[in-house]
Amino acid sequence: MSSWRMFSRAMPVVVSLLVLLGSALAADQAKAPSPEDVVRTYLEAIKKADFKTAYPLLTPEMRGNLDEEKWVAQQIVVMKLGEVTIDSYRTFPPKMNGDKAIVPNLLKSKDKYINQTGANEYELYTLVQEGADKQWRIDQQALVETDAVRKWFPADVPVE
Repeated sequence: MSSWRMFSRAMPVVVSLLVLLGSALAADQAKAPSPEDVVRTYLEAIKKADFKTAYPLLTPEMRGNLDEEKWVAQQIVVMKLGEVTIDSYRTFPPKMNGDKAIVPNLLKSKDKYINQTGANEYELYTLVQEGADKQWRIDQQALVETDAVRKWFPADVPVE
């Protein structure tokens, strides 16, 4: 059999394998949550006091290098003592910077010590891709002062 004939018979198989491999890789990437998805999942878990769901979404540093059991217990105490309630949150598309993402979030919550009135809280979540799985994890959370809200949030977000 000539090499051309062998090549022409093998080519459809090779192309099919490449298409399958490409589809599998694309499907795997499609399953990975985006930075915004991670922040929404985290906030929903905190809102429901489901700290076990929130725990793996954070970097070890963000968890204070605590194991899951200690971190969950700490969150229960903090939320209870602070009488924290989360009414709503609204995340916005991330600003990407290499292997970091910054996700703005408008939080409506109340607590006993800092935000008794439930005023808007403008937050920035910094996420990094970490671990062998390269999943996005929350590495920092910061509040944005009202004079910097326009830098991070869309014009339809009210500034209080």
